[in-house]
Amino acid sequence: MIDIKQLSFKWQKHQIKPTLAIASLEVIKGEHVFLHGPSGCGKSTLLALLAGINQPTSGTLKILDCELNQLSNSKRDAFRADHIGYIFQNFNLLPYLSPLENVTLGCQFSKLRQKKALTTSSSLHQEASRLLNALGLDEQFHQQNVANLSIGQQQRVAAARAFIGSPELIIADEPTSALDSNNRQAFIKLLFEQAQAANSTLVFVSHDDSLQPLFNRNIDLIALQEQV
Repeated sequence: MIDIKQLSFKWQKHQIKPTLAIASLEVIKGEHVFLHGPSGCGKSTLLALLAGINQPTSGTLKILDCELNQLSNSKRDAFRADHIGYIFQNFNLLPYLSPLENVTLGCQFSKLRQKKALTTSSSLHQEASRLLNALGLDEQFHQQNVANLSIGQQQRVAAARAFIGSPELIIADEPTSALDSNNRQAFIKLLFEQAQAANSTLVFVSHDDSLQPLFNRNIDLIALQEQV
């Protein structure tokens, strides 16, 4: 799923020390990976590289055997829309839309994900509703203004948007930082269930080391960069 070799990234060319430097990292299809490290260690930088938002200064980064920095900007955007679901730390929901409308946005930029969603349900709204129910948001909230939902409810909407159309890679950037311990673990369990159902690889990023035991693989980003 992910293959990184001799990767370095610098925000500015004249930097002596790169912001991120990884000699080698592989993530195989279907893994649930917990990527952790203190603030400032490069977690968000790595996620931006995985999503094709930024490009490596040197080295290679492949997703699904596709080297992202060999693609044009428009093709990278299309690749992200087709193959990557992203759960942002602040959720990035559109406040004037309902949960159903926010979730179906995940298919508006990808005919591939739209086609895959329609193999499970007869319409995008029906598939969005199915995912919201599976992630614990009751139907009474599906048509409400998303801005009126609680943080936990908005979190479920953001996760459903990432999963619609079964993208191969799900990236979750500190999505549980606003929740207490019990709700964090319950939400991660729901993420695992949906990742397994969609056959998606999950890369979950957090600075909360207490979540490590829930995952089948843990990556310390500080230790990983010390191998360079």
